[in-house]
Amino acid sequence: MAKDNKQLKCVILTMRRENVILPNSLVAEIISVKDVDATGDHPDWYLGQMKWRGEDIPLLSFEGAGGDAVSGINLNTQAVVLYAVGKGDKVAEHPYIGLVMSGVPHVTHFSRHQIVTDREANNDHPMIAQKVRINGASVSVLDVDHMAEMVEETAA
Repeated sequence: MAKDNKQLKCVILTMRRENVILPNSLVAEIISVKDVDATGDHPDWYLGQMKWRGEDIPLLSFEGAGGDAVSGINLNTQAVVLYAVGKGDKVAEHPYIGLVMSGVPHVTHFSRHQIVTDREANNDHPMIAQKVRINGASVSVLDVDHMAEMVEETAA
């Protein structure tokens, strides 16, 4: 029987209280956050619109979506710009989403056998698809599709 040696190229993002993982193919760019237009009545996790390559894209707070206090945007704030293509036949109205990070992202490779569902972990965060363990360490899988839905519901 042949071994499955395929490696998944992933990005681990450091948030304030946990690490989240997503496929490298969903990351468009890591940027410094500059001007954010926070006009309008939005939930705490929706920080506003920021300019990226001439487009206005929504900027979100992982911590705010989880019910924690939202940190202010300053000159050191970094964000990951994500591709938000939508689910199924539905194309996302906002094809890019910005997500504020707390630390430096890491690109790494894992085999499928290194990633195991953490059935004992509590998953009540709206931006997390599931909790997993990678080589024993707890990591959360980012749910970019649900993040896009959250943005669409807020914009409506």
